[in-house]
Amino acid sequence: MTTASETKTAPRMKDGLVKRGATWSYVVRERDPETGKSRPRWVGGFRTRDDAKRARDKARAATHDGTYVAPRDVTVGEWLRVWLDAHAATLKPSTLHSYRAKVASYLVPNLGGTKLQALSPSRLSKLWADLAEHGGADGRGLSPRSVEYTRAILRKACADAIVERLLTVNPVHGSKAPRREAHDLLVWDNAQQTAFLDATRADRWGTVWRLALATGMRRGELCALTWAEVDLDRARLRVARSATQVGGDVVTTDTKNHENRLVDLDPATVAALRELRKRQAAERLAFGPGYAEDGLLFVWPDGSRVLPDYLSKEFMKAQARVLVAQVEAASEAIRRERPEATDAEVSKLAGREVERSGAKLPRLTLHGCRHSHACTLLRAGIPVHAVAARLGHKDPSVTLRVYAHAIPSDGAGAAAAVALALGG
Repeated sequence: MTTASETKTAPRMKDGLVKRGATWSYVVRERDPETGKSRPRWVGGFRTRDDAKRARDKARAATHDGTYVAPRDVTVGEWLRVWLDAHAATLKPSTLHSYRAKVASYLVPNLGGTKLQALSPSRLSKLWADLAEHGGADGRGLSPRSVEYTRAILRKACADAIVERLLTVNPVHGSKAPRREAHDLLVWDNAQQTAFLDATRADRWGTVWRLALATGMRRGELCALTWAEVDLDRARLRVARSATQVGGDVVTTDTKNHENRLVDLDPATVAALRELRKRQAAERLAFGPGYAEDGLLFVWPDGSRVLPDYLSKEFMKAQARVLVAQVEAASEAIRRERPEATDAEVSKLAGREVERSGAKLPRLTLHGCRHSHACTLLRAGIPVHAVAARLGHKDPSVTLRVYAHAIPSDGAGAAAAVALALGG
């Protein structure tokens, strides 16, 4: 039973508003998603009655519209942990691994203890700037691409938080990422591609490099390609799967856009693939019953698959070997012309000669072969939509955005076409 003194001191509520100490609170009835019943929820901490009333009215309207998000104490770190666990079964292993790495390295240390509902665009804009300035190892700045990737992960997590009624708006959308400087992709021109393929033709993985430059296939797609997907008589192959590596494990999944595509092959690449199949048949016969019969194109002599990370490293080594061969060839020519030159002089002159001749290859990653392939096609006048289909881009606008610099500018041709159309 309430006493008279308790009645005097108890705060009085009017229109769902009540003053408790120095601040005001309001009450709103929200629907329990599990039971379907409504229940009261108190929200406090407002400086004035008018502030509480405005918040109450907004909450009531949102409740009526079904968009009400109740205040929660969920932190960014807690939500990211739940969000990653929920997506573990749907993401590619390599993608999940990279998400977890970015979350653990950059998001949790800077935002983990912050309430999810307290995130603001200004707070996040400052974080992106800090990461770009000194967020990397040893206090060095992160690359714009790494900052944008981290930002994209949080944007996706907050988008799902809206679906789960933890947020009303996505705070990442209004945040400003550091500006990315426009730059051309590093690619090889036709002569450089030919020189590299000629120099590596006899290498075990020479056909990998040829197929990468001739088709624009991604590394994972090359490592998952099987002979059943290659039709040498029709000079084409089907890209249907991708191999992703996490640590020492390789998992085969769908392609990046979950779509198959047919890629036509040039005669030289078909010939190289025929030679590869012949060599594999000889290795299978030599190895005997223990040969791994997985049907993959790119394998070791025992039939076991080659790891994607190994191929990336081997591609860099192959470029280094080509450079050494170029310098040695130049050195021999210099020794014939200047037999009196010392080894140090010959080495120095040979390096200069390779630089001057333009034979020295810009150092590419294996993915750079894909960029080189796309630029080769666009510079040859192949339509953007055809290049997009060959690369496996769902939307040609993606191809246009990435490779716009490679499309030749033909202002005179455009003017001539207009003149013809207008009777000039």
